[in-house]
Amino acid sequence: MDAQTARGTIRSVFGDALPRVDVIEFPAGNLSITLGAGTHTATIDGHPDSGWGLSVDPGEDEGFSGHEETVATLEEALRRVRAAFAVGA
Repeated sequence: MDAQTARGTIRSVFGDALPRVDVIEFPAGNLSITLGAGTHTATIDGHPDSGWGLSVDPGEDEGFSGHEETVATLEEALRRVRAAFAVGA
């Protein structure tokens, strides 16, 4: 998966409610995705072969302590972020 494919997946999951998106693609194929909507932010890091970690609205005191959740697919990570953004709207 590359950054362009990830952006297409983000569009398909969020539809018209597309958040601010930043996608960084690393040489090994890992992606780091940051999404923002209103006062909410989420980070998704991973690779299609190894899974995806996600954090939504992490506290400032958490630093880089890993992710709150892990899932198998980018689509599932994005669905969880979309649901979390909707709940906190």
